Amino acid sequence: MITCSVPSCSNPTAGGEVCGLCLGRLLGDLAAVDELVDDLDDTVARRTRTGQRVGSRPSDTGLPFNVGAAEVRDDLRNVLSTWVRELWETHGPRHEVPTGETAPGGSPVVVAELDPLDLDDTLPDMAAWLRRHPSWIEYHQAAGELVDEITDAVERARRAVDLPPARLYCGPCPNCGADLYARPDRATIGCRECESQHDVEALRAALLDAARAQLATAAEVARALPRLLGRDLSANTVRTWARNGRLTRREPDERGRPRYLVGEVIDVALATPSRTQIAPSGLPWSRDRHGVAGRASK
Repeated sequence: MITCSVPSCSNPTAGGEVCGLCLGRLLGDLAAVDELVDDLDDTVARRTRTGQRVGSRPSDTGLPFNVGAAEVRDDLRNVLSTWVRELWETHGPRHEVPTGETAPGGSPVVVAELDPLDLDDTLPDMAAWLRRHPSWIEYHQAAGELVDEITDAVERARRAVDLPPARLYCGPCPNCGADLYARPDRATIGCRECESQHDVEALRAALLDAARAQLATAAEVARALPRLLGRDLSANTVRTWARNGRLTRREPDERGRPRYLVGEVIDVALATPSRTQIAPSGLPWSRDRHGVAGRASK
């Protein structure tokens, strides 16, 4: 039985690399891109007011556009164009082109040249093109990464245009172990179980320190770190840093996906300028007090 290669899924597939549920979710997200782009453009131009600002920091004040939302839009464009190019290079038709050389038997030497891709470089057109090639996606060897990166980029675009108020996951109470969640504007948090008071930044700094020794896939990192670091971070960015030599690929997980030392990702992220800041929220791999400790590195 083949298991779906999308990081967050363990369903069986029908023979391809991704299951029908994940493929359907991807196609639904791609169908939503057309309307989502209009909302995102309005947010970039500050023609709408979102639940929370994206990329809002003092240097953004007074600018005629939302730089954070623009960065999210650029990342969505980069992700879509990357996978359009990858699918076309893998499956696109080729025609024979003479090289001008002659083989030992006297026949002309030809090479297979990829036909040019006739596609407008717009988000709706790229999303529509991807929707027209579900089988190319389903059976591509990196289909799991494709689905994960595109759905992640679309979800971050949705958050950029309508980000709901969030609470910060601060980890377990040092006194009784109960999970603590604080409002974004609060400096301290009171435990409802033991009524002790704690400094929010100190608790969240401890969470980052605890996460440093863990190994995680690019998708897990992208779900967990942005809310703690206060900056946008996509799975595609993590993989790009690895390809550029800024991160070391570590021991893969049980499904063969490369993992990265979270501490290295944190250091690279903090050393990399980003105009995007996001509202802190929960730590996806640590929904309770056992989450981070449960992913010990080997």
